Amino acid sequence: MLRAGCQLFNPSTVAAAKTGSNNFALEFVRWRRKPRWLPVAKSKVFRVPERKKQSEEERTELMRLHNNYKTQLRSVRQYLREEVVRQQETSTADHIVFTPEQEEAEFQRCLEVNAAWNAQIAKEREVRLAKEREEKVAYIQERIEAGKLRAEEQRERADQRIRHEIEQSKTFITRDNLDAAIETALANPVDHNYALDLEGNMLRGRTTQSLTS
Repeated sequence: MLRAGCQLFNPSTVAAAKTGSNNFALEFVRWRRKPRWLPVAKSKVFRVPERKKQSEEERTELMRLHNNYKTQLRSVRQYLREEVVRQQETSTADHIVFTPEQEEAEFQRCLEVNAAWNAQIAKEREVRLAKEREEKVAYIQERIEAGKLRAEEQRERADQRIRHEIEQSKTFITRDNLDAAIETALANPVDHNYALDLEGNMLRGRTTQSLTS
């Protein structure tokens, strides 16, 4: 049998193992007890061990404790025997012998109880399934109504965008009003070279005089 040496529990060794150094080592030693198959040592062959003398008071006390222990143990055993006998006498399950007619009647009774349990469970299952179907139908109906509402909102946004584009199309330059649009642009030039100050005033680049002039 192997055991860890004293270095395993050395605080310095444990600290070295925590710090990651290589000083941590295990030392395995065997028990110092001689194996059973080896003979007696030569120095102990003719040695007779001295038998310790026992006083009268100690022997009397040990005998008293031994007698008490044996008495209590016999009492517990007797109590357990009587308890087993009492249970065997009062229990009639092991002594009942059914006739074929009684076995058939008992089997039919068990079938009726099982059928009643199955009927009750089936009724509860039908109620649960009906409730689940109602909840599922309500959920599907809610999803359908929400889908219709989303479709209606999308159509409304599409109509608004179409009406906006129709209004904007009135200002489009087409082949018919191209000449008039060119004349209007030449007659009304637009200067996009301007700036804004902190107060929001527009400073035209070509028409505004410099502040230093």
